[in-house]
Amino acid sequence: MSSVRAQNTQTDRSGQQRAVGESDRHADLSDSDSSDNDLLSSDEEEAISQGIDASLESDPEGGLPCPSVKRRRVSVTPSSLQDGDPDRWRDAGENDSAPVPPRFAPRRVPGPQLDAMRNYSHSDLFLLFFSRAGIQKICSHTNKQAGKRRAKGSKARPWNAVGKEQFCVFLALVLYMGLVRLPALADYWSEDPFFGAPFCGQLMSRNAFLGVLWNLRLSDPEADEENERKRGTPDYDPLWKLQPFLNDLQASCKAQYHPNQNLSLDERTVAAKASIGPNQSPGDEPAKWGYKLFVLADSLSGYSWNFEVYAGKRRQASGKGLSYDIATSLMDRSLGSGYRLYCGSFFTSPVLFRDLLSKETGACGTIRECRRGYPATKPNGLDRKSPRGTVKWLRQEEVLFLKWRDVSLCTTFHKAQDGRRVRRKIKSQDGTGNASPPAPIQDYNRRTRGGDQSDQLLDGCSVPRETNRWYKTLFFRFVDIATANSFILHREICEQFGKQPDTQKMFLRALVFELAGELYPLQTTSLASPYAMQHLPEPLARADATSRRSKATRGRQSCVYCRRTEGKQIKTPWQCRSCDVPLCAIVDRNCFSKWHRRFLPSQTHACV
Repeated sequence: MSSVRAQNTQTDRSGQQRAVGESDRHADLSDSDSSDNDLLSSDEEEAISQGIDASLESDPEGGLPCPSVKRRRVSVTPSSLQDGDPDRWRDAGENDSAPVPPRFAPRRVPGPQLDAMRNYSHSDLFLLFFSRAGIQKICSHTNKQAGKRRAKGSKARPWNAVGKEQFCVFLALVLYMGLVRLPALADYWSEDPFFGAPFCGQLMSRNAFLGVLWNLRLSDPEADEENERKRGTPDYDPLWKLQPFLNDLQASCKAQYHPNQNLSLDERTVAAKASIGPNQSPGDEPAKWGYKLFVLADSLSGYSWNFEVYAGKRRQASGKGLSYDIATSLMDRSLGSGYRLYCGSFFTSPVLFRDLLSKETGACGTIRECRRGYPATKPNGLDRKSPRGTVKWLRQEEVLFLKWRDVSLCTTFHKAQDGRRVRRKIKSQDGTGNASPPAPIQDYNRRTRGGDQSDQLLDGCSVPRETNRWYKTLFFRFVDIATANSFILHREICEQFGKQPDTQKMFLRALVFELAGELYPLQTTSLASPYAMQHLPEPLARADATSRRSKATRGRQSCVYCRRTEGKQIKTPWQCRSCDVPLCAIVDRNCFSKWHRRFLPSQTHACV
């Protein structure tokens, strides 16, 4: 037995030695093969990706797995992480194809759309937004409302009909109260020298001012009653008491100014605590209760070009959301093509940006990751373990999604990186460090300042009066918008001629005195308009160098307006002193006036 056991032990040891030798030989073969080709076959790669052990091969006859030759394992990159996969979030160092933005082609020359041959005072600029016909309508509706109250037996004081002059004085007092603020309305007519303001008493009595304030009406009272009978039906208009004045003001804001290429779309809240009307409670606004406005402003100047009052569910909804409907309605087609819209996360959506791009309008804004259309892919994305300041981006055709820190941005005209770098100090574990925001985020922060600038101008001249009627509260806010826009027009006119514009406070002071008119003549200021004595016709030839016989033909040149509009070469001896272009100035062909009404002074030299 012992000899048999010894023989078996020797056999086992020899078998193990042979197995070790064979395994070494196979290892040498595998090493030699790996030097030629480190990758597995396609079948084995597919098996590894599916979780099957490729080191076991099934017996073709018995179906039992048997050990096979071991090979070195390699890590296989999933298809979603390959460089050519469009669904992968890319790093900041990877190249991005620059999109081709639409060509900027505005319908009008950007800037103030004013008559170059007219001298504009402060009140002239303000009354561009309160037309004579509009003021006459407001006075008529206010007088009719006062008559209805007296007919019902109201105990109001005697009423005197309001005209254009009295209403302008009322507006002057409203603007004065925005500059000089007192605790109560009655303090402006107080006899106490500590609180009193003699300026108000000299313009209008307290009872007259309160009478206009109580009976102020922006629409026809009879039409209001007819609209109230439609409440609960699709024909009911919740903004009817404000709509006539709102339509006139919107048209005036669009007519007097054409914005530059960059626009800012923002939400604003008019503070009010009334429980009636289209009242809202925005969570991220300084005012906790109030009426919501959506304003489209020029990013460069802060001019409020178009706006809309939120009044609940829209009667003609597109089915793509409230933010989509508001953005498309405010972006009027009369602007032109090539504009760029900057907006917040409330408006931003891939659907809106693609539709705007189809209309030759670019868009950029912060986006919520829960928005429909936001990429749901996670490979190589930004997570909590990513180093601070990491930038990730993903492009879906013309739409670029970018993530940096806790900011998510969506744009249709930016490139993920353009070489610009700005260093910012941030807090880190080691103290203070530096971070470099991506170029699209830098541009977004710079362009959205137009909305902030507009808010600052409105807050600087805001009328601090709350009323018990929602349409009156919004009316005073619209007075603020008209005042801020008229100040922007004044500032840009002065910049065109290289003159120092007034500050906002001095502009409002002069505006109050001019609206008061003859009722306060001693303090009325007369500010020289920048247009004064600028554009005047003068002869092309010197008077002393021209003989009496040839004075009508000497030095004549082709009229620029006739050549550009009619293609004719018509000689003229006159030119504009400021524009330095020859223009016809005769009775039946007054090209001098036509030229200055069509082209702005800032663009005159470029049009020659």
